[in-house]
Amino acid sequence: MKARAEILRALQHVGYGPVGAAGVVARADREPRETPPDPDFRETLAGGHALIVELGDCELIASCQCGASFGRTTPDASLDTFVPGWERHAMTEVIDD
Repeated sequence: MKARAEILRALQHVGYGPVGAAGVVARADREPRETPPDPDFRETLAGGHALIVELGDCELIASCQCGASFGRTTPDASLDTFVPGWERHAMTEVIDD
């Protein structure tokens, strides 16, 4: 079981409903993770839609700063593979704000 699913199940076990538990996890995802925080370069995940590409086990995994997923590809593929989906996502979020 993935850690996120375990956390959701634990929150539901102590009385949160599915929506409330998901909301707590979403808020935690947006909180800065740097400990202790650097006052000169404040980390924030609360806003923005930066494209994040991580190297997994023999694959590249793309996501947005807000948590949206854009898929996986092989390390020899172009990073441009992820750009159209990320652009659509980011532009939709800007228009909806």
